[in-house]
Parts: sequence; structure tokens; C-alpha cells
Amino acid sequence: MKKYAILALSLALLAPQPLGNTASAAPEPEQNVLIVFEDGVSQEEMAEAVEDAGGQMEEEYEEVAVASAKVSVDAAKELLADPDIAHIEEDVIVKLSAQMEDWGIGSSKIPAAWSSGFTGRGIKISVIDSGISPHEDLRIAGGYSAVDYTASFSDDQGHGTHVAGIIGARHNGFGVRGVAYDADLYAVKAFNQNGEARLSDMIEGIDWSVANGMDIINLSAGTQTDSFALRSSVDKAYAAGLLVIAAAGNDGNDLGTGDTADFPARYPSVISVAAVDRNSARALFSSTGSTVEVAAPGVNIASTYPNNQYVYMSGTSMAAPYVAGNLALMKQAYPHLTNEQLRQVLVSQVRDAGPAGRDPYFGFGILQASSYTTPIVIKEDMTVSGLTASKTLLSGEPGNAFQVAATAQMKNGTKKDVTTEAVWSSANPAVASVDKGRITLKSAGTTTVTATYEGFSVQISISSQYPPEPVPAPVPVPSPDPLQFQDVTSFYAPAVKYLLSRNITQGMTPTEFGIAKPIIRADAAIWLAKELGLNTAAAPASGFSDVPARAVGAVNALKAAGIIGGKSADRFGSYDSLTRGEIAIILQRAYDLQAGTTSSAFTDVSDRYASAVNALVAHNITNGISATRFGVSQNVTRGQLSVFIYRLAAQ
Repeated sequence: MKKYAILALSLALLAPQPLGNTASAAPEPEQNVLIVFEDGVSQEEMAEAVEDAGGQMEEEYEEVAVASAKVSVDAAKELLADPDIAHIEEDVIVKLSAQMEDWGIGSSKIPAAWSSGFTGRGIKISVIDSGISPHEDLRIAGGYSAVDYTASFSDDQGHGTHVAGIIGARHNGFGVRGVAYDADLYAVKAFNQNGEARLSDMIEGIDWSVANGMDIINLSAGTQTDSFALRSSVDKAYAAGLLVIAAAGNDGNDLGTGDTADFPARYPSVISVAAVDRNSARALFSSTGSTVEVAAPGVNIASTYPNNQYVYMSGTSMAAPYVAGNLALMKQAYPHLTNEQLRQVLVSQVRDAGPAGRDPYFGFGILQASSYTTPIVIKEDMTVSGLTASKTLLSGEPGNAFQVAATAQMKNGTKKDVTTEAVWSSANPAVASVDKGRITLKSAGTTTVTATYEGFSVQISISSQYPPEPVPAPVPVPSPDPLQFQDVTSFYAPAVKYLLSRNITQGMTPTEFGIAKPIIRADAAIWLAKELGLNTAAAPASGFSDVPARAVGAVNALKAAGIIGGKSADRFGSYDSLTRGEIAIILQRAYDLQAGTTSSAFTDVSDRYASAVNALVAHNITNGISATRFGVSQNVTRGQLSVFIYRLAAQ
């Protein structure tokens, strides 16, 4: 994240104390004071008031109506009479051994949780950043380096150490105190000394956090580039029960317009954190957008820094660890709650700011802790997240009836039978009617039945067909008995007899026709050329080099007729098997079959094969291998092609 107004703390930290009354009326030497003005007083008006009282202005501050000055006691009394001045106090010097709390601690009511004994103890927090430097005010439980130039997870940039201090600087009597000062901090170094990281390093850090049992991930970083891999990674962490917090980004503008939030903060599995100043105003740099979930202190935040230093930094990078630390307090207080439930509690206790309700500037509102002693009862979310049907494909004959159940999936993971509550409708009641899930086929055709419940819908595809009329037997031609083949059953016997009678084939051996054997392309070509009566002697050469002599004339004739092609310009694929989808296309071309208006109910038929398959079904050549599958990718057998040719001869 970008950094703003970095100010190193040297040997003293500013800790205001009230200015005492002076009993003597005699003039005394000037002393350093802090003058607190009413809101709305300009810096020019501040300077004028101090000078009129005989004081010397030292410094004004942009974010707060406070000025530091040198004044005498008499001048201080005169200034206190000014209605624009609310308070004057001595600008005392406090030694480093005195511990301070950043303004955000009080603003977020963190001490209310501390007073109940919740300090983050036992909660493991992964700080995926530039690492964490050794610091007298930090206790690092462990870590991992995802960068390729060092195995150390120590901070060589500064950002990660500052973030870590906001979360968990120790309660040790000096320096600063973090939100969850007893939490276990883990330094996951994914950013280099320039504050840059590859997405792969961030993802590696997230993966390590999941694998090593972290409770919370803080990501004070982001990018304007969406990433499927990054989203998958944070989604995995959230699904594993972790809370993932990310800075919304520092890409906002003065007007707060536009959807400028970064990724991964935009992802639904991540808590997106915006920044506010000590006056609860949106920091002008803070990104905005519909995915912002909560706001937290992020302007002039004091925290730890490498080399045992303390600095002020600003950014949504500082706001995110406030939320991470507070969630650690909540998780300690409510260990039985899931990450999703803790997230609900978080947004339920914020202080609303800006437009009422959730808005693109503060999300649901500004972070507020509590004593966390009130029992939390999470209402089960019984809103609908989806709708399914017990059957989505139906086929049958007019007069058939089917009962279909509709089931609603709830957001809490439960399911509810809503068959009788759903609204059912048929796109074509003449083909199929429906009443509370009972679907009755009325006539031949196809249609769709829809069930709708709570804004969700599910569709059932219907195919209704009359049973095929018996295929008339072809004119009997004296031929050898097909039952001479041991593998020919009564189903295939008429078709085999027809092929034998027309001398299309004589079988594979004297006792085996090869009913269940896949037919190779060369044999299929011979069969079709004979059955269609093509002139195999006069056809031009096909150009294929792999056609056996016995099939050359058939392949030439079929190619010339546009019925069949090759595997390539010079290869027919004579010894390759044919699939049922391929033979459907070949037969449609050979017999000029029209698909008509009937669409099959097969689920394995792509657009490439749809017209040919529909044509075979429309002409009662085949009904597929089941009610829902044609078997497009299965090899067509010698027996199946025999039946197809036999039935086509009867058309």
C-alpha cells in the first residue's frame, strides 16, 4: 500500500497532559503548550489568536484543530477566554519508557475488550507482508519466506513491522500497544525490500497460512488487476475457516467517486477495509466501492518500525490490521463461532457513518469493539441459495406421467423440499402438463417444464415420442440362413439376412458374422457402396494411399459422391473404427435424411452431430443406446450398421 506522512519518533512521544492553573499573577517564562481550538477554526485564525495574546505559534496540524505554541501564563489565561478555544494543556516531554496507545485504540473502543480479559491470546495471525523485524515491542511466534532472495522472514522494507505492531505490539510498559497484544504473530514474507511482490509469492504465503493452522490472515496489500489464481487462494483459505482481511487500497479520490477498491479486497471471501481519520472522516486516499465492508483508523497511526523505532504511517494498510486485531479479540471471546459468523458479528457492531446502511465509503460502518461478554446467538440463514430438481431430463410416450421433486438449498447448508410450494409451468402444455411436480406427457414433441421458488428456477427437458411403428420386412430374397453364424441373435437376423442376400458381406468367418465387433472404415465403405449401387469402376481416384485393393472402388465412389472423406488429404484411415456419431453423419449424407422439427433428448450429442442424430431418430433408424444417450463416441459395431442399413432399405 502507499504510505503517507511518515514521521519517526525519536526519544520522546507526545502524550498530552492538562495544563495546571497558576496561582501567581506575576509574569512567568513562556512554556510550550498545546491549544485545542473548536472545529472549523482555520490555521490563519489560530495563528492570529496566539499572536494577539502575545504568544509565539510553533506548529499547526492538518488533521486536527490543534496548535503548538509558546505562551506565558497571562497569555494562556487570555486565550482561554477566547470562545474559539476549547482547551490548553502543557506540551510535556514523556520518556520512551512510558507506553502510549495510538488514537485508533480509543476511537475503536478496543479497551472495552481488554477490560473483559480478551487480548488475542491463543489466536494465530499471519501477517503476509514485507516480513517482521526483531523489535523490543514485538513477539514473533514464527514465520516463512516466500521470496526467492532470502530464507529470512525479517523485514527489510518496514511496512510489515508497522502492520504487525498495530495488531500485536506488546503490553510491556513502553512503546505502543497493539490491538491484540497477546496474539501469536507470524511473519510471512512475500514482499521484497521495494515493497513489491509477485502474485505467486502472495499465494504461497496464503497457502502456508492455511497449511500451518493460522486463524487470521492480514493482507495490507493489493492490486488493481483481477486474478483467478489469487481469488481461488483466498477462497480456499476462507473455506478452511480462516478470516482473511485486506486493505481496500489507497486509490481513492477527494470526491470518493468510482469503484477503486483493490484485489483481493474485492473478493467476497475477503473483508475489505477502508481508512478513516481521527474525526471519523473518510481518508481522501481511501479506495471506495461496493465491496468495502468496514472502515478503521488509518491516518497518522503510530506503530513499530525496524531498528527498534516507532513511526507514524497512513493508509488502508494501517486500517486492515486494526480489523485483524479486533477479530482476534472476538475469536478469543467467542471460540465457538465460525469465521463467517464472526464476520457477521463484526459488521453488526460497527458505527454507521456516511449514508445510512452500507455505502461505498465506510462499508457497513466504522470499527467498534465491545466488552464481548454478551452471548452471541447467530440466526441461521434460511434464505435460498439455489434450487434443484430430482430429474432434469424426461423422455417417454404420450400418457406417461412422472413425479419430479424440487429442493431448495439454504445459505446455512440445509435443504428443503419445496415441490408443493414452487410455481410450476410448462412451455408447451400440449406436449406436457404439470401440477405440483407431476408431469404428464400429452402428445409427441419436446418442451421444457420450469419450477420457480424464491427467485430461483430449475428446468426439466421433456421429450415425448410415440413408439416406432414396426419396420416392414423387405421383399424376401433367397439367401443363406443368417443363423449359420453363432453370434447372430434373432434381433440381428433379419438385417444380416438382408446383407447376405444382397452380397454386401459374407461375415468374418463361416461361423462368425462379427455382430459385436467394431466395423472398420474400409468395410463400411464397401457395404455402403454396394447398398447404394454406386459405380465403383468409373469413380475418380480418391488420392488416399492407405486403401486396400478390395475397397479402392468403394472409397473412390463414396468420396466422389461427397458421402465420406478421409482422415487427411492422403489418408483414409481404412483400418480405423467408426464411431456412432460419424456413421450418423455418413448415413444422413448417403440417404439425404432430413432431421425435421424433432430434437432428440440425448445429452451426449453436440452441435456437430445433432442434425444427423435427429434425422436417424426421426426416421426410426435408431433410438440410441439409452433414453438419454446416443453413444456418439462409441464405436459402431457390424451388427448395428447392419440394422441401420436394413431399416433404411425399408424407408
